[in-house]
Amino acid sequence: MANSYWLKQEQKFFKAIKNAKVPNAKLEKVDQVMVKTANDLKNMPGGGGCYWIWTNEPVRHSLHKHKFPKNFKGGEIIYNGVAKDDVKGRVYHHLFGSVDAGWSGISMDIYTKKSKSHRKKACSKKGKVPFIVSNPIRERGQLLKIFLSNEERKFISKNRLNTYYFRNGIDVTEKKHRKFKFNVFYIIGLKSLYVEHIEKEWRKNGLPRLCTYLTGR
Repeated sequence: MANSYWLKQEQKFFKAIKNAKVPNAKLEKVDQVMVKTANDLKNMPGGGGCYWIWTNEPVRHSLHKHKFPKNFKGGEIIYNGVAKDDVKGRVYHHLFGSVDAGWSGISMDIYTKKSKSHRKKACSKKGKVPFIVSNPIRERGQLLKIFLSNEERKFISKNRLNTYYFRNGIDVTEKKHRKFKFNVFYIIGLKSLYVEHIEKEWRKNGLPRLCTYLTGR
């Protein structure tokens, strides 16, 4: 049957890419930029590719229960992703997002307004919520155990809500974050097939705690 021919071709394809190198767990030989202001992103080239966000800011919650990448240089990779056309733009939304931004994968800060857009739950009696260790965050007391600013703690304590949400993205220039380091590792200019291969293989080191999926989208 013709189908068996194509199954053999697939085997050849996977054999061909099996030995392609990917970055190691510490992202050695990968370009990086320390990001303190939006101007620092000018040092990144334009185009699509893959990226990783490292910080030494404490992140005590996770959006999954898989193993995490090991810490290095006093911090950890908290997020990684791919962008078909614009890595720099994606990173900007992650690290310099407005308070009311509609999307981002970096869920670190509590949203202190009524949510009218898609946001990840930070604490809720029902539905998908983050974890501390392996415990889902269902109660306000648990939520107060994640790394928070004084303003966030006051909001949580004063407002007895059924559901608390994460803000979409952060702003590294704000008081809560600016005393910490944020480094962006990046590889730009790769074709989608290799980018996806890198992401899949690198995540065998562990899934960054603020990612929500292991493979696929």
